[in-house]
Amino acid sequence: MLSNRIKKVIEKVIDGSQSALLDSVLVVNEVVDDLKRRKKRGVIVKLDFEKACDSVSWEFLFYMMGRLGFCGKWVQWIRACLESATVSVLVNGSSTKEFKLTRGLRQGDPMTPFLFLIVAQGLSRLVKQATRKNLLSGIKIGDKNVEVNLFQFADDTLFLCEPNVQNIRCIKAILRCFELSSGLRVNFFKSKLGTIGVDSYEVKLYSEILHCSIMEIHFSYLGLTIGGNPSRCSFWEPVVSKIRKKLSVWKGRNLSFAGRVCLIKSVINAIPLFYLFFFKAPIGVCKEITNL
Repeated sequence: MLSNRIKKVIEKVIDGSQSALLDSVLVVNEVVDDLKRRKKRGVIVKLDFEKACDSVSWEFLFYMMGRLGFCGKWVQWIRACLESATVSVLVNGSSTKEFKLTRGLRQGDPMTPFLFLIVAQGLSRLVKQATRKNLLSGIKIGDKNVEVNLFQFADDTLFLCEPNVQNIRCIKAILRCFELSSGLRVNFFKSKLGTIGVDSYEVKLYSEILHCSIMEIHFSYLGLTIGGNPSRCSFWEPVVSKIRKKLSVWKGRNLSFAGRVCLIKSVINAIPLFYLFFFKAPIGVCKEITNL
């Protein structure tokens, strides 16, 4: 009973577009597979935020907490935690005098992930508002035509939309408004745009509007390859190369037999685990890992 109540409270505060690590990867991969299988058209924009935690506006955070229903005392507690902190900078090995911050969230602070989720909620609210006013149309997948337009995991953000100029301009306007209000700025030069079933001249037009580079729909998202074929050995090359690097010959020469066994077990247990959550490795890949 208590867990259901907590779940309802979280759903009121945090939007469904901000999902867990495994959920985000799984859903994005299913969306790409559905578009390819049904031969539909779609655009995926992978965003890169500049120094996400360091540039968060405190006033926007407090504003979002108020909009999400946090009482004034909660907001005052968070304000006191942020404003009372001091930091110093190392210059040539010596620390400077401590000074107070005026913006940003400290990385490593236990509160930072939760506060950043509240800030990121502002982006999902802007996307919802644009969707209600028919300014942004997401990708419809499945037999029930479920519309998806945004995936968020901390500062890793994906926009998905139908391929037309209005959607691309709307995404840029949303990101600009979010930057002015929250302080989170998108580095469009490091951001990437990928398409499925879209002509090359349209892709070039969209990339010029966003001022971002073009990527193939075989990209990495949260450490997993999206849009690839897991039955091919080439799909598992990142995993095999990481294992090969960890189990290099020169490291083995400096370890005892017991140390080698511990290294092999830790590497083989840790590196492929994330991929194996979603895909079954081909026999050839398993043999190659065993040979290594």
